[in-house]
Amino acid sequence: MAWPTSPTITPRGLRWGALLLGILITLSLAGYQLLQGRYDQTSLIKRLDYLLYDWRFNLLNSHEHFARSDANIVIVDIDEASLFAEGRWPWSRDKLATLTRNLTDAGAVVIAYDILMSEPQENPTRRLQLQARQEGDEAMAEALAPFVKLTEYDQQLADTFASVDVVMPFLFHEQAATRTGQLPAPVYSLSPEQAERLLAVQAQGYTGALPVLQDAAVGAGFIVPAIDGDGVLRSAPLITQYESALYPSLSLAMGLAYYFIEGIDLSVARYNDQLDVINWLQFADQRIRTDVAGRVLIPYLGAQGQFPYLSATDVLNQRIEPGVLDNALVLVGTSSVGLADLRTTPVGTQFPGVEIHATLLNALLAGDFPYTPDIAHTLTALILLILGVIYSVISSRIGPLGLVSATLILLALLVGLNFYFWQQQKVALPLASSLLLTIGLSALHLLQGFLGERRTKQHISSVFGQYVPQAHIDHMLAHPNEFGFAGETRDMTVLFSDIRSFTTISESLDATELKDLLNRYFTPITESIFNHQGTIDKYVGDMVMAFWGAPLKDPDHARHALEAAIDMINTLKTLNPELNRLGYPTIEVGIGLNTGPMNVGDMGSHFRRAYTVLGDAVNLGARLEGLTKFYGVKILVGPETYAAIDDWSFRPIDRIRVKGKLEPVSVYEPIAPRKVLSDAWQQELTLWADTYQTYLNRNWALTREKLNELINQSQSPALYQVYLNRLTDLEAEGMPLDWDGTYTHTSK
Repeated sequence: MAWPTSPTITPRGLRWGALLLGILITLSLAGYQLLQGRYDQTSLIKRLDYLLYDWRFNLLNSHEHFARSDANIVIVDIDEASLFAEGRWPWSRDKLATLTRNLTDAGAVVIAYDILMSEPQENPTRRLQLQARQEGDEAMAEALAPFVKLTEYDQQLADTFASVDVVMPFLFHEQAATRTGQLPAPVYSLSPEQAERLLAVQAQGYTGALPVLQDAAVGAGFIVPAIDGDGVLRSAPLITQYESALYPSLSLAMGLAYYFIEGIDLSVARYNDQLDVINWLQFADQRIRTDVAGRVLIPYLGAQGQFPYLSATDVLNQRIEPGVLDNALVLVGTSSVGLADLRTTPVGTQFPGVEIHATLLNALLAGDFPYTPDIAHTLTALILLILGVIYSVISSRIGPLGLVSATLILLALLVGLNFYFWQQQKVALPLASSLLLTIGLSALHLLQGFLGERRTKQHISSVFGQYVPQAHIDHMLAHPNEFGFAGETRDMTVLFSDIRSFTTISESLDATELKDLLNRYFTPITESIFNHQGTIDKYVGDMVMAFWGAPLKDPDHARHALEAAIDMINTLKTLNPELNRLGYPTIEVGIGLNTGPMNVGDMGSHFRRAYTVLGDAVNLGARLEGLTKFYGVKILVGPETYAAIDDWSFRPIDRIRVKGKLEPVSVYEPIAPRKVLSDAWQQELTLWADTYQTYLNRNWALTREKLNELINQSQSPALYQVYLNRLTDLEAEGMPLDWDGTYTHTSK
């Protein structure tokens, strides 16, 4: 029998195809830079640029890269020690008043709170008066009247603002539903036409500071700047537009208070007939270059701790060194994990938000920000077109080695120039598109030299390509004597997986939708099996059958099969939200694993053959999959699989006799590797072992009591409900003296 051959592609046709594809890729990337690159936040190219930005930032960052202002910027930290010493958050406003007074007495000139204070604090004396009047004790209510003023803690805090410049925080919202508290005076007013045309970060609602506090403060600034599309805080808006005015960030408001300035100036350029964009803003004598929406790149000075930190409890109890706060600009915030003001940044994943404000304040005072020029994306598009021309010219003139050498030189040149502009000019230029195009065009043209060497691989792939991962195929090509098609008996592990309630799901979808659903399901599930060295046996409707230990021998087949099963369950957690967005139902599966001797080989007729496994161990694996729904678990493994993996914790499920078999077997549910098993699971497994022994001892009352305890505290209680339901039948039937707990299943 002759194997079918693929149509021959001439070298000339291949060259033209690669050339045209290269031009298409070049034009696509250049178009992206011109049309979308400036505004993109979430595409793959932008995410790669984010990663390259972080890599370059950390590689070239030093304590001298960005200037430090002469101002004494200090962070007062509501840290874990402060919460332990002073009590949990929120603290009473009288405690904050004490904090403000102590900071003022120690020499602070500007204090900014990175702590939202939008709700009034209840006066405890007024509460006692109300309670007294409700109980009819008017005399007590009147007796408490002199103490009302003493416990007006909001006013007490506001009174402390008289001797120092205090900047309050507020929040902006994208929705207009929330408008509470009081906003400060804006730093820039817009005409109705300007407000309509200006491209700036927009807000529709706000949560401002308590009016009594805002009235006493010199200003306020918004907090919680927007993060980039990958969740990392690299840039921050200095201004945000609300209605027909611009409002400052906390750092900008603090800088304005320090310089006794009430507003800023803007340089705005006409982008088109409907849109104006921001070029820069004027702060004191500094011209701060921003992006088109008024954002700046944050010039992190290094990892956390670039500014002096004082514990809030030390300030409250006056345990700070003299002179530390002389003429200080103080930001009061938190590094406590529990207060959730930690951000992911290029220089750390648990970076306090208050230090980000301090970093921006330092840069404002020093006038030193990195920036991305307006022409950056146009320049990048031009570089991409030049790279496309270079590869079109040299690809047919130099060999593979020369092409690789040219690619390495171009990559070094692109990275070197990018690093130069960052290090010397503090200019951040996009890099991902240029690197992707260089590598992509090189790979595309190199591919022309290798397409003629695949005839042997095609033969093996035609037999095994749908069943085993590519790594297995590569290994078989390199070691053809290690596998064969003839049948043999091996110790292996088999996996069966089935979609629960598939009939109900299929009835709710038409044929096209059902096909699309299964394709979306089978692809990542197959990938999970392949990633753990498994071999696909077959797909039957919604069922997947796979095995480990053939065609290549795998001494650790049981472990790899279990890891694949766990990965399949985790894959569904990612897949189901995607399916739900498409209008498809949620998929739940049951998985059965069993290990034992199996017959494996290329089996079938002259008309159709398949590489598959047979045997009792295979049949038991299929039965276990069917029992997962009965016991309310996702994965069941047989006794041999359980015995082969000694560093995992399993929950014993039952001793069962499946239909068609006389000998009972014990089955188990995998929980987690022993080294990461949680204390809660460890306690549950211990209690379950004790409960099961009570069950075997036929102490039905105590068993029921323990099962109810397990149901109330378990992370996976369905199994215990099965046993609870079973107790009723056992009590009614009466068990023989030789009963060993075996449960006989009468259906497959």
